[in-house]
Amino acid sequence: MMLARTSSFRSFRRSRVSRVTTAHQRSSRAVCASTAQTTSVMLEKPLGISFAETPAGLVVDDLVADGNADLSNDVYLGDTLVSVNDFACEGKTFDAIMDVIIDAQGPVKLVLAHEAVAPEPAAAPTPAPTPAPAAVPNGPTNVTLAFVEAGSTTPVAEASLDGNVVLRTAMLDGGRELYDTWGKLMNCGGAGQCGTCVVRVLEGGDLLSERTDAEVGHLGSGKERNSYRLACQVEPRKGAQGRCVVEMKPKKK
Repeated sequence: MMLARTSSFRSFRRSRVSRVTTAHQRSSRAVCASTAQTTSVMLEKPLGISFAETPAGLVVDDLVADGNADLSNDVYLGDTLVSVNDFACEGKTFDAIMDVIIDAQGPVKLVLAHEAVAPEPAAAPTPAPTPAPAAVPNGPTNVTLAFVEAGSTTPVAEASLDGNVVLRTAMLDGGRELYDTWGKLMNCGGAGQCGTCVVRVLEGGDLLSERTDAEVGHLGSGKERNSYRLACQVEPRKGAQGRCVVEMKPKKK
């Protein structure tokens, strides 16, 4: 159906089409003559474009959401109309340009000018990560545990602590006494929360992991207190080998 070229058409053209957020409507391209580039696009009618008259000519003022121009991905707000079906638009009236669009049979060829988009600067190359220093080869972790009763220095049992096995696990698996009556009922299962799995390391403390915050919180710190450990927090140091004497259920001081 042909559109009649009347004042009502001109009024429709100037009215604002309801805007829906689209990629095109978020992007606009202002035209600068010194840096303008052109794009050629073939569109079926209705074009889905609202043009506005400016001193530079007709510019794309609005796009109908999901219209032919919107879906083409080639038309942007602010584009200047250069030609319609090879009809040069420079210096032509709005009505003359609309005549060409209305009379066009089939797809309409539009040539649009837009500001050249400068390429984004290349990102600086990511520096190669500094290689971690080579690990110093260690022998297998193997700490021999000698268990003594509270107040005694005579071992009553021995066990091996290797890999990432915690002292609590080694003691329970070996049938060693770890908890008093209260601890047996109320222990937290090795989460470092209850402070009931207390042991005292009499020898070989340097073969074991550092004291954790949970141990400091429950047991305190200081030269004498540092020998008291929570069995659930103690692991052997990587590559440690030697003998460690552990006092079970030590008397609290």
